[in-house]
Amino acid sequence: MISFLWIGTVLGAFAGLFHGIQVCRQQIAATGSRAAGLYYGAWAVALWTLFGAYILAFWILGAVAYSVTRLVPQSRGSAALASD
Repeated sequence: MISFLWIGTVLGAFAGLFHGIQVCRQQIAATGSRAAGLYYGAWAVALWTLFGAYILAFWILGAVAYSVTRLVPQSRGSAALASD
């Protein structure tokens, strides 16, 4: 479990770094304030790092759920059930 938390934290930090750079650039362009851009960018990195393990868990659960739904045969709708 601890390995999963570390992997999620590292992936979160990696994603947060790119997102933080993007947010920083947008804030600097919108407000003209470099301090505001760095503030919002730092928060993006911090939150991605903090919640990285949760995001990784949801990605894994989503991939499993998607795979299961692709394996389950789909019904043809209510018309097929009414004719049976």
